[in-house]
Amino acid sequence: MLRICRILAPLSMAIPAGCGSGAAVDTGVPTPEAQVQTPWETVTVTGGVVNLRAGPGTEYEILGRAVTGDSLRVTGGLEDWYRVYIPERSLFAWIYAPLTTGTELP
Repeated sequence: MLRICRILAPLSMAIPAGCGSGAAVDTGVPTPEAQVQTPWETVTVTGGVVNLRAGPGTEYEILGRAVTGDSLRVTGGLEDWYRVYIPERSLFAWIYAPLTTGTELP
């Protein structure tokens, strides 16, 4: 279930043109108000401190940890594991599904 995010706000920015005309110029750069909506499901961590792993199993390397209340974006899954994305760290990792709540694997 890998999906691509899309930008909902227009890709224009109001920049005053010379002579105080106040005309808008399309720079192709999103405004700070541009919102990105993700179609991914999210889960909330329910375990105390939960390992984020390089693969769907305890034999894989620990890449980081999540704590109770953390919200993670689910990009896929395998058996009892979710593949999640952590945008703050630009990290894809795996978390054991029974230690989360909010969605279920198909």
